[in-house]
Amino acid sequence: MVRDIIGEIYPWESRVAIVEDDRLVEVFWADQDESVGNIYKGKVKDILPGLSCAFIDIGLSKNAFLYVGDVLAPGNRKSKHIEQLLKSGQEIMVQVKKEAFSEKGARVTCDITIPGHLLVLLPFQHDVSISRKIIGNQKRNQLRSLIEDNKPDDIGVILRTACMEARENEILAELNHLLGIWQDIQKRFAQQSSPSLIYEDIDVIERALRDYLDVDIRRVITNNLKIKEKIDFIALHKNTSFLPSVHFEEGDLFEKYGLERDIRKALRRKVWLKSGGYLIFDVTEAMTVIDVNSGKFTGKDNFEETVYKLNLEAALEIPRQLRLRSIGGIILIDFIDMQDKNNEDNVISILRQELEKDKAHNRIMGMTQLGFLEMTRKKSRYGIAEIFTDECLTCHGRGRTINLFALACEVKRKLANMGYLEGEEIVCEAHPQLLQYIRNEENNLNYIRKKTGKKIRLEENGSMNIEEYNLYST
Repeated sequence: MVRDIIGEIYPWESRVAIVEDDRLVEVFWADQDESVGNIYKGKVKDILPGLSCAFIDIGLSKNAFLYVGDVLAPGNRKSKHIEQLLKSGQEIMVQVKKEAFSEKGARVTCDITIPGHLLVLLPFQHDVSISRKIIGNQKRNQLRSLIEDNKPDDIGVILRTACMEARENEILAELNHLLGIWQDIQKRFAQQSSPSLIYEDIDVIERALRDYLDVDIRRVITNNLKIKEKIDFIALHKNTSFLPSVHFEEGDLFEKYGLERDIRKALRRKVWLKSGGYLIFDVTEAMTVIDVNSGKFTGKDNFEETVYKLNLEAALEIPRQLRLRSIGGIILIDFIDMQDKNNEDNVISILRQELEKDKAHNRIMGMTQLGFLEMTRKKSRYGIAEIFTDECLTCHGRGRTINLFALACEVKRKLANMGYLEGEEIVCEAHPQLLQYIRNEENNLNYIRKKTGKKIRLEENGSMNIEEYNLYST
């Protein structure tokens, strides 16, 4: 696998694309008010025991949301009752874990994390954890001993996958650097008043480099010369065992490399596969359901072989779509039924293998009794659909608009039963498209006139919503 990072910076936003094997797999956005990863000295404003949460003033336009599960009490104990952990007016240290969006304030946590390229420092934990992608007991034991012998007892550490390629002196240097950052944060918390920013995380491009700068990186492309110089510096000092090529290019990089097209496709419900089959993504509040369909793919061999090939292709594409769309939570995948258990195991194995490329934590639970593959994926940011689309004012987020023929029937029913009105004429004011359905059936209008004994006037109003109408007499 080869990976490219393409980053654009404008005064109003920054965008970073992760491209693997020349295919877009992830996109990150940030505006000038981005706050994810920042640490604040906040003040508790409101405590809502019934919702097990509190609202924290961190100095932003909207108060941040703190769930009881993200609160740490003295001794790092947790409680189900937030009123036992916090009180109004209390000053606390919180970190933004999910950005503010639309009408929602930022979500924050008291369980602080300070990430680096090789390590993640956990100031309120104690254990040493190692990336699952670092395999081999000897290597894992060596890394664990290195950290345990050099970290404070009251500090936890996560060793990231990049530690596989790093030398011991590089790991220890980053550990000391992160410990120094934590000491500075503690000093600022003690000295500054609330609400105030006491630690500002690096920008979205540097975060992408921090998470993805490894031996798989082929090149980094940016439209900003200052960022190129910064990336050159980061690449040079983070790990001398590899150096990606860093390029400056002017222009719309996302359009130039075909990424805008891929982003627009990710907004669609249907995803076509090369074979002619397709995937359907249905995202609900509770879960995401992915349906695998044969479509135009009929195959050349027997039915089992055809289904097996299609499911394999789906197993390769689904992890990419999950990353690109930033889908999280419970996920059910409806693969086409296979009779051969070995084929089913191979499909799940390919899915698991592709999910290993994902930085977000995911877990395959197995097949349900109804034949769905059940899995979970951690979601830490808003997806493409939430960034680029709003709830439809016509269908109110249902994803389907009202059938105009059915609505026209409703209007005609009401008109037919308005003979009790005193005026001589009944006016139906509505959108021109809706009125056209009513005009098309003149015999129905004649029936209404005869039944009510009234004149019927259809009044066009292009500014009205297509599903709205007004009925009144004159």
